Amino acid sequence: MKGWLFTGAGCLALVLSACAMNDPCAEPSGAACGGDPTGNWIVTGSCRDPAYQAPDPTTYYGQPDPMARQPLPEPTNSDWCSDLQYSPQAGITLFTFPHDTLAIAPGRPVTYDASGKYATLLLTTGAGSVDLSASCLTRFAVLFQCATHDANTPEGTRSVTDDLATYSASFGNYYQDIACSDDGSGGCACTYTILSVPGGGGLNGRWSTQGSVLTHFADTMPIPSQADLCVTSDTMTLWGHDHTAIWDQAGLRTVTLMKSN
Repeated sequence: MKGWLFTGAGCLALVLSACAMNDPCAEPSGAACGGDPTGNWIVTGSCRDPAYQAPDPTTYYGQPDPMARQPLPEPTNSDWCSDLQYSPQAGITLFTFPHDTLAIAPGRPVTYDASGKYATLLLTTGAGSVDLSASCLTRFAVLFQCATHDANTPEGTRSVTDDLATYSASFGNYYQDIACSDDGSGGCACTYTILSVPGGGGLNGRWSTQGSVLTHFADTMPIPSQADLCVTSDTMTLWGHDHTAIWDQAGLRTVTLMKSN
């Protein structure tokens, strides 16, 4: 009987370990060595948990937003065209650009000064793509081509690339390098890059350390955030303390920085 109990417990442990969620930003054991963060730094790498929030419902219209890490609800009314509204006269007047979780761009400056103040200017970036099917594009009675206009473009034909670029200009420089090409099925396969300045770009406040824990008291947040710290030579690594977000940036779990002159 005891043998069965031990066997059952062992099987249960194997099942639980097999079902455990992989952590893309796991902190190495014993990595938080502490140290002094004072100085000027440059971001060289980061890890942002892609499951920190549910993906934006870019292909479902009017659906309830699910909880983070929870299954998506069954769709009841789908819009597979990314909310596209296309006019023969006005071009694209509505569109949702789907994309994955944006990453912190490397090369961003971070300063921790000796008076206990910190400042950083962050930029998030990522790539996006969408395949607009023939049915999505033709339902508006628009004559179109995927690529940008050229000398061979028939009169009255709209360019999906050009119209997406024109529409995206209303968001500033958020969407860049938009390029669409024939997907081989009468639709357009489009790619683009996304640039975002989170929190207005400038994150400021005061900092303090206690052991290997670095606490940030952001000027714009009522509650401080904490990170595990390790400074070795010209490198500093931050891990969100207890899996929390660094600099109050949702999902930002790990940041690696290099000393800057």
